[in-house]
Amino acid sequence: MLKIFIYDEKQDNWVEERSHLLYHDFAAFIDEDSKIIYLWNGPQCTKERLKKGSKALKNIINIYSKNSFQIINLKNQIPPYVKSRLNELLEVAKKEEEITDYQYSHFLTIRLHFLLSVICLILPVIALSILSSSLFWDSTGNNYIINAENYNNWLSFPYILILISFIFFIPQFIIAIYEYDKAIMVFSLTSIIICISLLLYLQQGIFLFQFQEMSTPDFYYISKFDIFIFLLLISSSIMLFEIPNIIKTINFAETYKKFFFK
Repeated sequence: MLKIFIYDEKQDNWVEERSHLLYHDFAAFIDEDSKIIYLWNGPQCTKERLKKGSKALKNIINIYSKNSFQIINLKNQIPPYVKSRLNELLEVAKKEEEITDYQYSHFLTIRLHFLLSVICLILPVIALSILSSSLFWDSTGNNYIINAENYNNWLSFPYILILISFIFFIPQFIIAIYEYDKAIMVFSLTSIIICISLLLYLQQGIFLFQFQEMSTPDFYYISKFDIFIFLLLISSSIMLFEIPNIIKTINFAETYKKFFFK
């Protein structure tokens, strides 16, 4: 049976490790059947760690005091079964080393940024679709007709979706600052400003339009021209951040797609 221990410099002790090794680790592979201890040190392991770890090795040997273990330093010649286990444990370190060649240096920030980008891509489109449904309202002459409750719902749902988008643009902006991605910083900040403007605009509710003379407290008559201008303004504002979001999300996905599910 093969057990793996790594030297914990803070505790000045050897502790068992089952999941992964990093390039700064000093590890001992204990083959209980062959009575051999294979020592491995990563390329980033310091001389000080090696020195302290070697002194503390007696602690782990004392556990097996009834047996006499041979200690072998792993160099180029590594037994296949030890090499296989070593490669498994180094998977995390290899992935971390691979990601250092990219601007985003953490799996978490890559996945979170992509998730936020997709959400912020979808929600404004849904909001615009809901607002565009006004083109299919009942109409008479040059006016659209809608009852008061449907009018409030028509504005409320897009408002909530844009509010959620605004909330999600904030952590995206923070991630961009953390990863020092200037382009995303500018994009996120611009999107936040546009979302705030849209929220303030939609918050006007019944004051968005000059209702026609036939309007009552229960039914509103709204000029088709006013609706067209309203939709043109909203769609233009949303497209100001939606188009760049589509481009950056596609580019980001192409660059970091291999890190999404690792």
